[in-house]
Amino acid sequence: MAAKSPDKPDVTSPEPSRADRTRLRIYDAVTDCLDQFGYAETSINRVQTTAGVSRGALTHHFPSKEEMMVRTLEHLLAPVRGPKEAGETGHILRKGAQGDDLPGELHHLWARVINTREGRAVMEILVASRTDAALRNRITPSLWDYNDTFNRNIANLYSAPSGEDLALLWSICRSFMRGLHSQAPYERDPEIITKMVDLFGRIMTPHLAARAHPGGQNEEPL
Repeated sequence: MAAKSPDKPDVTSPEPSRADRTRLRIYDAVTDCLDQFGYAETSINRVQTTAGVSRGALTHHFPSKEEMMVRTLEHLLAPVRGPKEAGETGHILRKGAQGDDLPGELHHLWARVINTREGRAVMEILVASRTDAALRNRITPSLWDYNDTFNRNIANLYSAPSGEDLALLWSICRSFMRGLHSQAPYERDPEIITKMVDLFGRIMTPHLAARAHPGGQNEEPL
């Protein structure tokens, strides 16, 4: 993408409206609260205080905690759906400098996507939905849509030379990576998680191959 000229406005990126800025502040506050305090303690009052917005502004956008969680989940999933076309750049799942090094790419995803405040916030919502039927019913269509989109788009980054189902292989990868959150408390040595990611990447390497991208270079995600 061409660099923005200093003397020309970027007409492709209009300034967000006041309502958009407020929503983003609330999303950010919900994410922080989920990460720091967990789902049960992420109340409307706590989010309001953290976001620094009025009660009226918050409830105008999100009239209930359930609505706030559903929309926050959708907001957090949006950047990790995979590129919609092979040449798309600036995406969190874009191949990095490791090239065909799948263990390196999985380490990158752990550090940049899963073991982050955003990734931990998503896990808080998912765990809460196990026993909250109303929340589960609300988020299930979004999760299915995310999964379908991810599975379609991941084919722009990888192929499956082993002949296995590519979507199934990446579902296994994603399940393993999310499960590290549950395994970490059991381990005395935090480096075990690093070793697990490395070993799992080597196990999966024969089954997944990175596709070449236009220009012959892999681009670092933003």
